[in-house]
Amino acid sequence: MRILYVYGMAETKDIPVTLRQMGYKVEEYPKVQNNSILSDDETDEIVTYVKRHRITHLISIHLIYNLALAAYKADIKYVSVIWDAPYIKIFSPFGRLTNCYFSVFDKLDQERFRSAGIPHTLYQPLVVNKRDVLLWNRHAKKMLSGNYINDICFVGRLYEDNLFDERVKNMPPVVVDYFNSIFEEAAFRWDGVNRIYGKTGGDMLRYMSMVNPEFHVDNRLDIEDTSLFEITYLIRKIANIERVATLSTLSEMYHVVLHTSSKVEEGQLGNVEVRLPVKPGQDAATVFAGSKINLNISLKGIEGGTPQRVIDIMGAGGFVLTNYCEETAALFEEDKEIVMFKTPEELFEKVEYYLQHNEEREQIAKAGHDKVLECHTYEKKLEKLLSWVEGDS
Repeated sequence: MRILYVYGMAETKDIPVTLRQMGYKVEEYPKVQNNSILSDDETDEIVTYVKRHRITHLISIHLIYNLALAAYKADIKYVSVIWDAPYIKIFSPFGRLTNCYFSVFDKLDQERFRSAGIPHTLYQPLVVNKRDVLLWNRHAKKMLSGNYINDICFVGRLYEDNLFDERVKNMPPVVVDYFNSIFEEAAFRWDGVNRIYGKTGGDMLRYMSMVNPEFHVDNRLDIEDTSLFEITYLIRKIANIERVATLSTLSEMYHVVLHTSSKVEEGQLGNVEVRLPVKPGQDAATVFAGSKINLNISLKGIEGGTPQRVIDIMGAGGFVLTNYCEETAALFEEDKEIVMFKTPEELFEKVEYYLQHNEEREQIAKAGHDKVLECHTYEKKLEKLLSWVEGDS
């Protein structure tokens, strides 16, 4: 097996480095220029490289159309490791190519892919690079010296730049009121039930186009316009509502720190202390390990998967308080390796409890850390992934 790892939007070297440590022959290809737009020149360049270097497998983070097509032309296998959910790019002719294999971390997304005729999908939780994590943790432990720098911390975006606010919120009241009713039903309910999909009909989209001719759903995928609208317009708006309100309310009683690239208006987040975004790796590990409570509020689009944020926090030895997810409950033992909430009331109760019970909180954080480093590493994931790909020969 001779592998070519191709860089796309994600710059991580975890996969090629780990594969070499596992004994595979791996080459790295410069970042492709067109992740979603077909380019004959780029495809032909990759095909030429593959044949010249006798590559047998292509690997990338996420689906790169030109890479899938190049693998098809070269008659080799292409492996795409998916980090996002819902992942809609796969609903295309390239997702259905028989030489394309997808590692997906959301079970419900996997079910949709199979129903749509995507032939090769493997469910795999997201992971950490064990060697890097151990190095970062030693450095963080030395830096922190047993102290905490934050009580409650959230690392992530507020999605204030969502498409709903940009293109829908200024439409007639009948439109805005309709979607506000969906937000009221779906937001702050973290019991694993989807209350968004299937609520927007074609008549509503046609009416919105009628009152605003500039509005349209730019759909080049093999899914309904209504589904694409709900995924691209509603999911992030609800995340914006949930994250702003939750952080603001918590800041009335506790010291809350937000590391974000989002633009925060003065007074928007109450007493939340807004800091610069934290760099992945060593800096993030120190923040996670140095926060008594690391909060996670997932996008509603991640229905059956555990986000990378949660895995990274646990890998750093941090305590995680996250919204409920059935898959997360299957991966980690509740209240022993991770703590979850289904309602705002439960969230606030658990924040108060675990800020007052240091020893119990630290025991849970350690147990979660041990589980991640034992079960959720790149070595284990790639070993299973490549075995699955080869077993389909």
